[in-house]
Amino acid sequence: MRVIGETLVKHLGRVGELSPEDRKALLDVKGEVRLTRRHEDIVKAGSVPAFCVLVLRGFLQRYNSRRDGSRQIHSFYIAGDAPSMESIHLERMDNNLCAVVNSEVALIPHAQIIALMAERPAVQALVWRSAVSQSSLYREWLMRNSRLPADAAMAHLFCEMYIRSNVGGLVDQNSCEMPLTQEMLADALGLTGVHVNRTLQSLRETGLVDHKNGRLFVHDVRKLASFADFDPSYLHLRNGHAAPLS
Repeated sequence: MRVIGETLVKHLGRVGELSPEDRKALLDVKGEVRLTRRHEDIVKAGSVPAFCVLVLRGFLQRYNSRRDGSRQIHSFYIAGDAPSMESIHLERMDNNLCAVVNSEVALIPHAQIIALMAERPAVQALVWRSAVSQSSLYREWLMRNSRLPADAAMAHLFCEMYIRSNVGGLVDQNSCEMPLTQEMLADALGLTGVHVNRTLQSLRETGLVDHKNGRLFVHDVRKLASFADFDPSYLHLRNGHAAPLS
């Protein structure tokens, strides 16, 4: 399906330059398009990876869980994201990738990506740039969760998702999809459910942002970024794809 190649072109185009020849090669990429149900795992910890995941529609989360049922969410993914490029060189997955809502993903066989990278060095560089940028995101989440107070940490997460959605063309009238429950926010921020509820109310009272009915509403992104000490440089978006703060 051509939608796979088109989405891959858009994804890699956010992190670097693609020549016309590279674009043509990417448009020929094929894979399996799969509809995933809400809360369905697409990738499970301990499994042997055989494909890269590309988000065509919906909202995903990456997480680890413990035997007592507790979990830590490490990142969220929206349409146009490629959350598992690093799996090309992993023998076993060490995390889970799950659909937050009913979603549509493309599963691209590793063999096809590896062959494409061998034939097109510039594509190889962008695939690795996409993969290593995930490490930057994890470092920022660790710093956010360990050093920022709850209201600034939540505002920081909201800024990230709004900026990434804007880059992906998913913002409509200062609003983007963010279908997260308070429990999911708690698991992403390392807070209790009660603390999340209080923090959301506190942020609403600033008039800068709101989260309701599965959507994020950002009324003043610059002031919200200042409040959260948010700098989007860790997202490693190439020039031309920097979002509203630039």
